[in-house]
Amino acid sequence: MRGLFAYRALLAERPEWRERVVHVAFAYPSRQDLAVYRDYTAEVRQVADDINEAYGTADWTPVVLHVKDDFARSLAAYRLADVALVNPIRDGMNLVAKEVPVVSDHGCALVLSREAGAYEELGSDAVVVNPYDVSATAEALHEALTMADDERAARTERLAAAAVALPPQQWFLDQLDALRD
Repeated sequence: MRGLFAYRALLAERPEWRERVVHVAFAYPSRQDLAVYRDYTAEVRQVADDINEAYGTADWTPVVLHVKDDFARSLAAYRLADVALVNPIRDGMNLVAKEVPVVSDHGCALVLSREAGAYEELGSDAVVVNPYDVSATAEALHEALTMADDERAARTERLAAAAVALPPQQWFLDQLDALRD
């Protein structure tokens, strides 16, 4: 939800992006048998609706929210995206942060949480954010959106190379070693 809050802040603080950018959000619902997860999904939908109501026009929908597991649609969006926001509070290996640059058609600026599992591998070519700082994340989105095409393409190329350099099996073995230490 913090990503949606950051996008809302971007539209509020940088009106030049209104009617120029669309936030395509993929929310994969899990554990929908638990009320807390259903409530969270409902909150995400509400925030997306609020942004669309506040900033949308007859010709522009600021947020397109997909709440279902549709990997093929996700990959298609990754291929076309100019910016990808991956801002977990904490995770293991973030595959989205790795998938986006690998499949990108024209270069995609990666805005990446410093708490993402892929941060160590990808942080040097990403626009790095504190996932709790919504205002700074909004500014990072602006930075990513205004990045020169050649810089975006070069960063994406390096991100893609880094993303495929460490096989998943080695990552898993590294995690086991870290647990033993």
